[in-house]
Order: sequence, then structure tokens, then C-alpha cells
Amino acid sequence: MGEAGPDDMALWCALYRLLVGYWADVDYNAGLQAHEYYRPDALYAVGGNRFEGADKIRAFYARRRQFGNSTTRHLIDNFRVSAQTPDCAQAAGIMSLYRADGRPPFQGPRSPAMIADFEALCMRDDKLDWRFQSHLLRPIFVGADLPVSIVIDPDRL
Repeated sequence: MGEAGPDDMALWCALYRLLVGYWADVDYNAGLQAHEYYRPDALYAVGGNRFEGADKIRAFYARRRQFGNSTTRHLIDNFRVSAQTPDCAQAAGIMSLYRADGRPPFQGPRSPAMIADFEALCMRDDKLDWRFQSHLLRPIFVGADLPVSIVIDPDRL
């Protein structure tokens, strides 16, 4: 594999910023603005659960907030990007989710609630900001404490 050039690094940084900004909103702001990271016709999928369109994604995060007082941390690793066009790129990697009911600090061992591979198709909007066109998580390991994204039925939103 060749050495990354400045354009590759700029794209990597821009898409990494999109992804970590999104998960930070979910972890620290209960996902109140999570739908804004998506294009209006975007798809967010976790396993077999598909949330299609910004309205469904917004509804998912509203329903997620009703599940009570939980603390989550979404961690990204093995992050890779590839440009498709100047305004379209793919990102991929691994997302690990830790969650617990209540407020930190939590004592004792905590297994991840989920470890998933992810793929994201990202496109620039009319302001040239990157947004998700699709954001797909494929669970590889799921703990006994099921993530809300697997529990919520998209058809009931």
C-alpha cells in the first residue's frame, strides 16, 4: 500500500470528524442532533433494523431517549476511507459500543454491548459539508445487554 498523500489525509480527517462528531452527539447529547449528520434521504441500519430518511432517524433517536437514563460510549477503530468522487467517499471501520443504565462512574467489569463493522457512504451537501448517505453497522459481537438500535422496531416509529 502506498503512502497517503495530502488529499487522502484531508479526506480521512473530514470523514473522521463527521463520524466522531455524530457519535459524540449520541453519547453526550442523547442524539438530539444526530439526524443532522444524515442527508434527507439517507439510510441508517443496524443489523436488520433499517431507519430510512432523516425523519425516521430523528424518530429513532427520540424513541431511544425514552428508554431511560443510560450512558453510552461509541468507540471507532481501524478507520479507513476511499474517495469515489470529489463529493462522494466511503468510510469503514469498527465501532465498539459500551452502555450502562445510570450515570457514571460505573464499577466492575463491563463487556461491550456490541462490536460492529461499519460502512458509510458520505456525500457533500450544498454547503460542502460531509453527510451520511448511508451508515450501515453489521454487528459481529452482541452482549447480553442489547443495544437500543437492535431492540427498537423501525416499523413502530
